[in-house]
Amino acid sequence: MTTEEKVQYLTALGLSEKAARWYLQYDTDVWAVVPAFRLLKPLSDDLEFYRGRYRALLERWQAEGVLEDKDPEAAALLKAGATTEQVERFAYDKTLGAYESLLYQLDDHTGAEVSDAFDKEDFSQCGYGRLLEMGPDRKPTGRYLFEVHGLLPFSQVNDSCE
Repeated sequence: MTTEEKVQYLTALGLSEKAARWYLQYDTDVWAVVPAFRLLKPLSDDLEFYRGRYRALLERWQAEGVLEDKDPEAAALLKAGATTEQVERFAYDKTLGAYESLLYQLDDHTGAEVSDAFDKEDFSQCGYGRLLEMGPDRKPTGRYLFEVHGLLPFSQVNDSCE
């Protein structure tokens, strides 16, 4: 795949052309940039739901009188005085935090978090998982996905490269 084809794929996934070109400088025999963003696209889309669409949904359910049944936690927060914007931001922040924590663990090839928890154990001889690219034949290529814990949300990635 040429660099221009990779740029097209990344822009189709939601990156700006500038961000796509910036990240592709790291695409090497070791790192697989396009598959990293392909893996994260559904998560980034899910996060984008919490930038206006969740608030609109809450407001619609409130107007229809079904909020208590559809999202009782949000209803309780609103009843306690929170605004729909605050509820939406809270949901966004918690979702992003959960994604980043999970992705960090998948990216942490040293297993530092495990080693810290078991300070009397030697984990140096234990294997550890890492996200690998698979080719069209569904076989691992040997390239690692590129630092997935820092690539969400795509809108933030685009902003940092502008």
